[in-house]
Amino acid sequence: MMKEVSDDKQLGRLTLMHRNALRLLNLVNQLLDFRKSEVAGLHLTPAEGDIVAFVRHICASFLMLSEKKNIHLTFYSAVESLNMLFDEDKMGKVVMNLLSNAFKFTPEGGRVDVSMEVLKGEPDKLLLKVSDTGTGIKDEDKEHIFERFYQVDHPDPNLQSTGSGIGLSLVHDFVTLHEGTVQVLDNVGAGSVFLVTITMKQVVREGAVSESGRKKEAEKVFVESEIEQALDEENEALSDDMDDTTDGGDKEQPLVLVVDDSDDLVAFMKDSLSLYFRIQTASNGREAWRLIPDLQPDIIVSDVMMPEMDGNELCRWVKTDKRTENIPVILLTAKQAVEDKVESLTIGADDYVTKPFNVEVLILRMRKLIDLYGKRRQRLRIEPEPSRIVITTLDEQLVADAIKYVEANIGRSDLSVEELSRELGMSRVHLYKKLSQITGKTPIEFIRIIRLKRAAQLLRESQRNVSEIAYQLGFNNPKYFSKYFRDEFGVLPSVYQEREGK
Repeated sequence: MMKEVSDDKQLGRLTLMHRNALRLLNLVNQLLDFRKSEVAGLHLTPAEGDIVAFVRHICASFLMLSEKKNIHLTFYSAVESLNMLFDEDKMGKVVMNLLSNAFKFTPEGGRVDVSMEVLKGEPDKLLLKVSDTGTGIKDEDKEHIFERFYQVDHPDPNLQSTGSGIGLSLVHDFVTLHEGTVQVLDNVGAGSVFLVTITMKQVVREGAVSESGRKKEAEKVFVESEIEQALDEENEALSDDMDDTTDGGDKEQPLVLVVDDSDDLVAFMKDSLSLYFRIQTASNGREAWRLIPDLQPDIIVSDVMMPEMDGNELCRWVKTDKRTENIPVILLTAKQAVEDKVESLTIGADDYVTKPFNVEVLILRMRKLIDLYGKRRQRLRIEPEPSRIVITTLDEQLVADAIKYVEANIGRSDLSVEELSRELGMSRVHLYKKLSQITGKTPIEFIRIIRLKRAAQLLRESQRNVSEIAYQLGFNNPKYFSKYFRDEFGVLPSVYQEREGK
């Protein structure tokens, strides 16, 4: 199907589906192997083959990933070829798991080395060594690294929860089936070394599976799925689409902040929502919180389980900060337990959507929340009045402080938005969005309306002429003052003074 599609957008969607289908296939295969080992035990299907060529072929399949991550990959064998009996499926999974982990935890510019040799003094033992210059493994983790569901506490939070804790357990089981051992050591300098030692069995023609019988399409799919998953975990496939800019060209569309550590889900959300919203993205709660106060999105859609700061914690920060408390938050999660939903809603989430979800339903929920909050802001909108203003909303302190500062400097023609934002302790962009939400006025309009309403008061109650009042209130040009006054009150200031003056 992918070969038949020419439209780039459709091809992108199919590629995304294909990559995730392969990832699921690999995970299902691991779970099936795990289940087999629990219920009926694992069994070898030995076949004659050149194990050196077999491992070399798997290493070659990682060359693309090696180039993408700028990691130097080497393969060395002390013997050119070595025919022996081994289970190609299980040994393939051993090598793939070790290489996938090595690339996952090795930074750009590092190296991964694979070597093979027959042990001196033990001619029936084959040593396979996979070493890397990655993050390494703590001594306390080495004791448990091959236990089922055990996951290493990595120093890089972005690498947390990226595995199932099954892979290395299966490596241990598959190596044991080959009458071998696997251990992990520290690499010289940095990183880790995995040593796999297996017993070489003599080729016995009777009962062994033929070479042609071993070449199954399933094995090809397995290799493809592992490589696709490893490539995907480096977040390279969609890098051209995953930038930090806001997507969507219509500035009138609501702005949604999508927060998720899965690039595939972010890409899916951007593709699905871009017709209706402008989209900004963040990969975890901490990154999102750095953006939110200044960005002031119309709505936040966040995953719950993320590194550094999860969705619940992000929601708590949003709902307890006066700058952001009026931004609706939808949490997306695979957790379907009632207590998880109660926890998120108690924190302040406006909606709780479980995965998998229907995009159309999600869009409807987003629109309803944006409309609801918009109507609420409209009802609570504050009309700036000098001195005697009565404020009844949660944003009263911000507006009161803004009015107080404008009135104290009302005669200064150089009073600027930058100065006002500094006085209020926020950026110009944040002040713009906050005042627009609360009062319906931009900061410039806010300053001007305070001046104009004070001007109306002076025109009613004093004997000064229009020009004197204009200069007194910071207008450099009486003509501009008259224009703004007429725009606000519908009449020229001189006419207003004649009608309303004492």
